[in-house]
Amino acid sequence: MVLLPYAVLPAVGFPVVPFLVLLGLRFGTVWGVVIMLAVTPLHLAVSYWFTRKVAGRWIQSLAEKIGVSIPRMPENRHLGYGFLFMAIPGLSYALKNYLLPLSGIRFLPYMACAWLTQGIMGIPFVIMGRAVVQWDMKLLGVAGGIILAIFLFRRKIHGIYRHVMKS
Repeated sequence: MVLLPYAVLPAVGFPVVPFLVLLGLRFGTVWGVVIMLAVTPLHLAVSYWFTRKVAGRWIQSLAEKIGVSIPRMPENRHLGYGFLFMAIPGLSYALKNYLLPLSGIRFLPYMACAWLTQGIMGIPFVIMGRAVVQWDMKLLGVAGGIILAIFLFRRKIHGIYRHVMKS
């Protein structure tokens, strides 16, 4: 009941956080994180393919209409800018997965940037799911602390990203 929807729905735009919490609830922290890290490349591959082969122009025009800029990255900076883009706050998991391929990034650098960044940011939500099931306030506090640290880090990254994109 958790795995199949998690494997399919985030690739088509459904929010990923409820699934991450459910993975922690159902499978525990370790297995929940393992499953998250194993399934995330599926979302990423589908998003990359869909954007590059099917709906890239439509996504680009939609992004322009809502005021979201698509990163334009020099070839030699794909990894650095890709990590920055995936770490900035504000855009949803699916939207980032659709916009980054429009920057011209190749598949393997895209996969590395997105998988690592989204994986790290997803771990606290899996931990939260387990903490709620066990009513473990310490674990919940740790997950909350990690989320706060990631939020503060992402805000710092957002400032760096804006500075880099202006220059």
